[in-house]
Amino acid sequence: MAEKAAKESAGYSEGAEFRFLGNLFGLLLACAGLLAGTMVREFSLGYWLEDIVPLLLLLATLRGLVKSGLELAKDSIYYEEQKKQVAEALAKRQEMMETAEEESGELPKLAAKPHYTEQEVLEAVSKRIEQQRDEAMKKNKMIVPHEQ
Repeated sequence: MAEKAAKESAGYSEGAEFRFLGNLFGLLLACAGLLAGTMVREFSLGYWLEDIVPLLLLLATLRGLVKSGLELAKDSIYYEEQKKQVAEALAKRQEMMETAEEESGELPKLAAKPHYTEQEVLEAVSKRIEQQRDEAMKKNKMIVPHEQ
């Protein structure tokens, strides 16, 4: 519920396109009901009471169509504003990067990766293995094999 309220407060309504299409379809059905009704057949508004259901459907769907059409217009305006703000932010960021590059000349570089020789790696691994063995012996987790 809070997520829906946050989206609506942000200026974007969820599913306005589908509501518009649904109301348009309902309006089409209401018009079909009126065309098949007595008012059209007799060419008189005096029979409005016999065609009250299609008239009410026409009014309800026409109201919904106008409301969802206005939501679509509001969404498109909001989308264009957001699009313009993003474009301005990207242009400003690009400009800031260009000015920073001009001022500093070069971007800082990472330090070179150290290269170890094979002997240094073997010594470090053997030291680590001996440390682990000593720690295990202190904690009595390693069983010392009996000499025979």
